[in-house]
Amino acid sequence: MHWIIRFIVQHKSVSSLLFTIVLSLIMLSADTMQQQRIARALTLSVFFPFQFTINQVSRAKYFFTQNIKLKEEITNLSLKCSLLENAATENKRLRELLGFQEQFDYTLLPARAAVREPSYLYRTIVINVGKKHGVSLYMPIINKDGVIGKIIQVMPNISLAQLIRASSERISVMNKKGLEVGILETEDRRRFFIRYRKHAVVAIGDTVVSSGLGGIYPRGLYVGVVKNIKDRNDPIFKYVYIKPFVDFEHIEEVFVIKYAPQWASFREELDSLGMDND
Repeated sequence: MHWIIRFIVQHKSVSSLLFTIVLSLIMLSADTMQQQRIARALTLSVFFPFQFTINQVSRAKYFFTQNIKLKEEITNLSLKCSLLENAATENKRLRELLGFQEQFDYTLLPARAAVREPSYLYRTIVINVGKKHGVSLYMPIINKDGVIGKIIQVMPNISLAQLIRASSERISVMNKKGLEVGILETEDRRRFFIRYRKHAVVAIGDTVVSSGLGGIYPRGLYVGVVKNIKDRNDPIFKYVYIKPFVDFEHIEEVFVIKYAPQWASFREELDSLGMDND
């Protein structure tokens, strides 16, 4: 018996040929019933492992294909959910802006910040409205939080706006509580301060708004809140530091106030000024 197994292992081709010849002779000499029994026996003993393997490979291929399809569907659904969440957030923000616009007395032109100056302390932004939309020089720009800046260059479909964080920008502001008037300034484009006279009544937490003086910004626009008060060894003025209401790092939707400068002489003076190049 052992020599037969050894012969089969060592001579696989010859053994396969002999097995096929013998099996063929048996099938030819057998009647129909015997042929069916031999076929069933071969199916269960010889061909079944091969058929089982082929079936398993086919199933694995099917599951692999289905897995890829499911991952693709999950990715698409995740993307749709993300887009829907973003749309819901934007719709909420736009509804808030619309409510703000309805409460405002001036004519407002909605716009979107399209481009910002490529520096971490940027001073200008480009908005997607221009002359064709009724924009003109020095019109103020605001959002629902407060003052952003003013228009300094107008083109047919876009406009360039200078932010109040530019060191050359000056705004006449006042303390909403005590009506103390001063000029909003910044030295490093991050810290904003107002020089009030020593006797001015100002307290931390007071709201600062535009005063309406200067001809650019209408009276009453929100600017910021008082955060600190320092003397800085100045015998006449005290320095009131404020935090702007506007988050300049996340400016998106804005409004252009269709409010032209109030005096022609003031417009000519502004035209004679160059942009801040520092």
